Amino acid sequence: MTAPFDYKMLKQARDRALTQPKDAMFLRQVSITRLLDRLYDVKRDFSSILDIGSFNGQVATQLLAMSPAKHEDSYTLFQMDISEKMRAFAHPSATYIHSPDMHLPKQITACDLILSSQFFQWVNDLPGMLFQCRNYLKPDGLLLANFFGGRTLQELRACLTHAETELSNGAYQRCIPMVDVKAAGGLLQRADFALPVCDSDLIEVTYSSIYELMSDLKQMGEANALNSRSRKFTSAKLFQRAGEIYEQEFATEDGRITATFELVTLTGWVPDESQQKPLRPGSAQNALADYVASDPQNKS
Repeated sequence: MTAPFDYKMLKQARDRALTQPKDAMFLRQVSITRLLDRLYDVKRDFSSILDIGSFNGQVATQLLAMSPAKHEDSYTLFQMDISEKMRAFAHPSATYIHSPDMHLPKQITACDLILSSQFFQWVNDLPGMLFQCRNYLKPDGLLLANFFGGRTLQELRACLTHAETELSNGAYQRCIPMVDVKAAGGLLQRADFALPVCDSDLIEVTYSSIYELMSDLKQMGEANALNSRSRKFTSAKLFQRAGEIYEQEFATEDGRITATFELVTLTGWVPDESQQKPLRPGSAQNALADYVASDPQNKS
């Protein structure tokens, strides 16, 4: 079975994105901020951390900046990405791991925290990645990851498909498939994570045109890296027609177009005896009917 994503092309796209202006990284920063906001709510110190899809190193940089009292000898940090060029952006205290196939190598020691921001949408085998994370985490270890989900770029997908079908009676897949939030939650459970939580946020961004949107995607390193992508030259007529449809169907009152990005967040813990567990069915000491009968507000 052919892997859905071309990792060679993905590496090239992410390498190019490293040189783009900071303004082009605004969605990456939103993803990092929301990921770390979730972590701030966890009242626990983590001493062994793995950052998967580290890109320009901002997840680790901002994570460690929130704990300025920590010394380098008080934690172990691993950063991993698909490109050797990312090594130059790794945190000074980190062990950088170049993994062209995005498999977790044996040199990573057991961790109590695995983070990933805006990368899991590119993993060829997401169930396998989640199992790997589960196996590399210590008991009571935490996986916290976010990535683009199934409703991302729903407007662009519809307009490109409509335009290409209209012009050539068929359509290539020009946006990558992304995991539905419900399916992602199921994958967490299949990987045997305890206390699994999967939710999503919708982020709407407006652009002046379809060309500005596609330029933004390219600058972020989110170009189409599907193995099944068309290798033929794409006619300008396709994008012109898709842009017209976009403006007809998804324009705002001020004439801009709207693009939706769905940010899916996964939270899962490795099972441990110290974790809270649900009560066994039938073990309650009091019946709900007794409480209702004793409540004065329920008396007529």
